[in-house]
Amino acid sequence: MNIPINLITLYADLIQDLHLRSERPASLYQREIKGISYTYAKRQAGTVRRDIFIGRTDAPDTLKRIKVIETENQRAADRRKTIAALKAGGIPAPASDLGLVLDALDDAGLLKATVLVGTSAYLSYPAFVGTLLPQASLSTEDADIATMSLALKADVEEDSFETVLKRADPTYAGMPGLNPKAYPSRFRAKSGFTVDLLTPVLRRDDPNPIAIQGLQAAAATLQFLRWLIQDPIQAASLFGSGQPIFIPQPARYAVHKLIVAQRRTGNVVKRSKDLAQAKALIDALKRRDPFALEDARDAAFAEGESWETPIRRSLSELKLTADFEPGMA
Repeated sequence: MNIPINLITLYADLIQDLHLRSERPASLYQREIKGISYTYAKRQAGTVRRDIFIGRTDAPDTLKRIKVIETENQRAADRRKTIAALKAGGIPAPASDLGLVLDALDDAGLLKATVLVGTSAYLSYPAFVGTLLPQASLSTEDADIATMSLALKADVEEDSFETVLKRADPTYAGMPGLNPKAYPSRFRAKSGFTVDLLTPVLRRDDPNPIAIQGLQAAAATLQFLRWLIQDPIQAASLFGSGQPIFIPQPARYAVHKLIVAQRRTGNVVKRSKDLAQAKALIDALKRRDPFALEDARDAAFAEGESWETPIRRSLSELKLTADFEPGMA
């Protein structure tokens, strides 16, 4: 089902608004200490409300920031109306578990330096490819967060990644890996929802996972990830008043799924989901942006036989080989 152009335009405007935002919405209040008035803000972060110090109320910088926050509060109210209209039009929004995680990460400033991958990213593609995608491929019980920087830090220096996630759900805890002394790269809530930190393979002799000291966490290394998250695009999460996110280019995501599907030898469910997502995006891109699909295909084939072979095998399974050959556009 094609998405009406007015909804695509609304979504594009929402992306721009969120990525230009300099403050998150917050409730302002004053507190007097030794006869001097100070301004604070209560800001939602997942399921909790955090107190943020703004400054001495009569200070120029404080007055300037107060005005910015007040403006943002109005813009946030407008965005909620936009998000309601997009959801009413069928544009998918994250379920509560994912939405709360993204909100907590946004509050901590971590969405600015990460790329959402996996099904959590796939949720955002309909407005980019101009069509609604199969619902069965949209459900997810995890969030995969990829970073190119091992110097990743939250805005508040003492916040660990687990501390940030606990604002989304206090039951989040790091899951020990093979080395119990290493920082965890996977975190799970009692609901079963899982958050994974990922990073591209840098050198063959690097440990896996690699520590991210600034977050007291680690990132699992994945082959093909660097290619997937190269030149990500801006997107918007339709939760609350919205969160600015980065996701892989849809054509690269589709090709990446063709590759990883062939590596899921022990997981039939995930393999089927990979192939279903790849096919849905390829079908949509052939109509809307075939040259982007060609470029992603050519870039992957240029990496060599170890990339081309799994791509061709997945295409054969999907009966899309003829549609994916040079000159298809």
